Amino acid sequence: MSLLNEQIDVRSTDRGNPEQFTWRGHLFRVRRIIGDWPARPEAPGTPGTGIHLLRVSAESETGEPSIIDITKDATSERWTMRRQWN
Repeated sequence: MSLLNEQIDVRSTDRGNPEQFTWRGHLFRVRRIIGDWPARPEAPGTPGTGIHLLRVSAESETGEPSIIDITKDATSERWTMRRQWN
């Protein structure tokens, strides 16, 4: 596992789910969303996270599979690649 926290460019489906993303000049196709942890809205007395975490099964342009955690910052709309398991 690698902890990365690097910005990525994401192309989403019509429903807003990531379909593919580019990281370090390489294209990854999202094959399946394994886990989905939406950003918690702020409520009285509890801070919201503002970060939506997805764990995906992805495939590189060379066909190499990976499990990858990606996040979307609800405020800035920026996507980040957090972790990759090979």
